[in-house]
Amino acid sequence: MLTDTQELLVFQAVARHASYARAAEEMGLSPSGVSRIVSRLEERLGARLLHRTTRKLSLTEAGAAFHARTAQVLADLADAEAEVQNTVTRPKGTLKVTASLAFGHLYLAPLLPELLDTFSELSVEMSLTNRFVDLIEEGIDLAIRIGSLADSRLVARRLCTNRRVLVAAPSYLKRHGKPKTVAELARHQCVLFTGFARPSEWRLIGPEGPATVTVGGRVATNNVETLTTVARQGHGITVGATMSVGPALLSGDLVRVLSDYEFEPSAVFAVFPSARQLSTKTRAAVDFLAAKLGDPPTWDQKLHGKVPGF
Repeated sequence: MLTDTQELLVFQAVARHASYARAAEEMGLSPSGVSRIVSRLEERLGARLLHRTTRKLSLTEAGAAFHARTAQVLADLADAEAEVQNTVTRPKGTLKVTASLAFGHLYLAPLLPELLDTFSELSVEMSLTNRFVDLIEEGIDLAIRIGSLADSRLVARRLCTNRRVLVAAPSYLKRHGKPKTVAELARHQCVLFTGFARPSEWRLIGPEGPATVTVGGRVATNNVETLTTVARQGHGITVGATMSVGPALLSGDLVRVLSDYEFEPSAVFAVFPSARQLSTKTRAAVDFLAAKLGDPPTWDQKLHGKVPGF
């Protein structure tokens, strides 16, 4: 017998909440009823889907694989029903979105008026923080994240490129000179970003391929805004994402160093929980952001023709 939709929905709720009681509350069933449905599903599949302890439930390896596939099945089924019914559901409700302080302030907040005008039934609850946010645990619909993604419970859509270049204040370069080769960076004061796995090891991509250098300096930080501020004060050469250092490059407070070299580009992603069917409001917001940010993104477009290498 094929698994029915109700069983899939119950299993998804249990996986999402790691609790029979909370899944039962969501589904309008009793905890014992939810437990029986999951046990029946496991018996038919011939595989244990959940680890059960007195304190919590967690997915087994088989359960995690079944969870990922069935989440997509439910999403596809919902899409198919919408197409057959030929209905268009307008984005509505509260969209809970999170982003870093810098990205949220510089690039998300300015887009809010147009987003809300475009989707008149949508509200936005925006949480800006530099701490790691567990989307599933905290009930977040959408996160904007930069760089590599490690959480297998999440799915992501690439929005745009994140370029990272070497910059310094003119005052620093006037005192210490401008390096002409990657190797010369080792003799300079550098402002280090401790968010890298190896903060003192800079791997750059240039005309002749990758080049690695070990650097050092008197200031290190895990905050990109502080990184830019310290560099503007003339304390050394640093790596800056163009989304953060772009305004300082345009004003002349910072200039590029070794403009033929960049760090390997990463990307900006829209990230959402795979445990949930992608809602209309989340899909609409992601499509809106992809269109508005562009690729190359708006912050790089502003540098075109005004800063070397752009």
